[in-house]
Amino acid sequence: MNGEPPYKRYSMKTRIIILALAAFLFWVVLMFPLLSYTFEGLLNRSIKAIEEAQGVAATTIARLLVLEFSQWQDLLQMTFAEQKKGEARIKNLLWEKVVFNEVIEGIELIQAATDAEDHHLTYLYYRSAVPDPMAGQQDKKMLKPMEGPQKINKKLSGLEKELIDSINNRKKVDKNLLESINRGPLGSEMTVRYIPVHILVSGQGAVYWGVAKIGVKTSAIRLARLQQGQEHDWIRKVIWLEVVLSLGLVAILATSIAYKWVHNFTEPLKSLGVVARGLTTAKPGEFDFWLDNLRLVDSSEQPEIASLREILLRLSAAIHKTGQRLITTENEASWGRVASGVISTTLDRLKKIPPPGSRPGADGQEAAKELKEFLDQLQTELQDLQRFGPTDQTAWQIFDLQPGLHSAWRLVTANLPATVQCTLELTVLPPVWGSPSELELAFFYLLEYAGALLKPGGELTLRALPDSVAAVRIQLQFSGPRLSPEECRNLLNPFQDPEAIRGSLGPALAAAIAAQHGGSLTVQPWERGLLFLFELPKAPVPHETQKT
Repeated sequence: MNGEPPYKRYSMKTRIIILALAAFLFWVVLMFPLLSYTFEGLLNRSIKAIEEAQGVAATTIARLLVLEFSQWQDLLQMTFAEQKKGEARIKNLLWEKVVFNEVIEGIELIQAATDAEDHHLTYLYYRSAVPDPMAGQQDKKMLKPMEGPQKINKKLSGLEKELIDSINNRKKVDKNLLESINRGPLGSEMTVRYIPVHILVSGQGAVYWGVAKIGVKTSAIRLARLQQGQEHDWIRKVIWLEVVLSLGLVAILATSIAYKWVHNFTEPLKSLGVVARGLTTAKPGEFDFWLDNLRLVDSSEQPEIASLREILLRLSAAIHKTGQRLITTENEASWGRVASGVISTTLDRLKKIPPPGSRPGADGQEAAKELKEFLDQLQTELQDLQRFGPTDQTAWQIFDLQPGLHSAWRLVTANLPATVQCTLELTVLPPVWGSPSELELAFFYLLEYAGALLKPGGELTLRALPDSVAAVRIQLQFSGPRLSPEECRNLLNPFQDPEAIRGSLGPALAAAIAAQHGGSLTVQPWERGLLFLFELPKAPVPHETQKT
């Protein structure tokens, strides 16, 4: 009765634990990318805030310088070719602003007016040579400092020309163009600001001169970015270590708690499944033991388990009652079919017997003898029918099986066609232990099933086979339908496939009775029909007859 449930690896406990672990791992896998995304966003926001602050500072410094440039009236007198007296002063002022201000990387003063070849008068000074956008990375790293402030005729191009032309025309800086320039090669060296330059002239006010291009160092931003990145990496490692340790501790605690909870939840269901599975392999004699095991299943105060157990108990009671009704119904049906045939045969024989006194002399004595034989045979048939009729006597005892076999044989063969060859070979059988009514019914079912399938000219044989001293083997073979081995198995166990139930349930009931008595019933194909082999253990030796 005890056993492991099928597909143990797919039990509810296993599925719940695997589902919990999968959910936990999914949460862990999802959490780490979210943490990385959060740290990356924090780093980007920090750098952006530093860049914005640096940009505001660069703009402020540039505006302060331009405010000072507005006092340089000498700029209004400068031309492309002439060497003016104020040029040296302008160059010295550029040199002072760049050299003595560590924040300033370089300054260009670009006049708005152009010559015939579209050159702008430009005064410039940088701490190092101005980088060429077309130069390689290695060349940019080897730039040398400028020898001093210079005056050049500069021809503008690209985005810078577009931006300065826009400032000259609208006196306003295009922020999009400015951002594009700062994201370019020049922006990797410094943050550039382009601001209109107005010269204050007495009596005229502010006279527009051109554009001041001021480069502010970006080393502070690079250093801040590096420091922020290192700080965020360190914070990320510390937090990840704390998270991993916390998750490990939580996983251990959750697994221990969940395992105990799942065990308490699924153990009653597992026990119930083991007991329920035992029903599929239980023999009829073990049904009461199966019910006892079912009643012992502890629901652990789980209403669902208690409800399932009660349903199985009610179902088992219903199965028991249904089985009893099935046995009773099949008994009555088989008995009724045999009794109907006996009555029909008896009436036919009775019609052939002349009434008493219809024949004089010796013929009258012969008629009386025939009538007496008929009455004796009728009495035997009635006794045989009474033996297999409904009864409540199911007490087990040691008894002789041969009288019941002879009664069943007489009732069945009496209704067979005359051309059927019947052979009965029963030697002295040892006594058996069991219910006389049930065992005799088992053979009655088998013989009645065989008789219903026999055709004229068929063959029916019932014989006892020699065997060891521990068993009684009785063989029944008859001509009829030829069944496959699978159909033979379904004949004894038709409830595995309800669609396969056809005709009489006599063989299945006979097999159940044999199993209940510790024996067995097998069926196999025969060259002309079917062969039943019924085996029973011999009765135990009574205690008082044993030799000491």
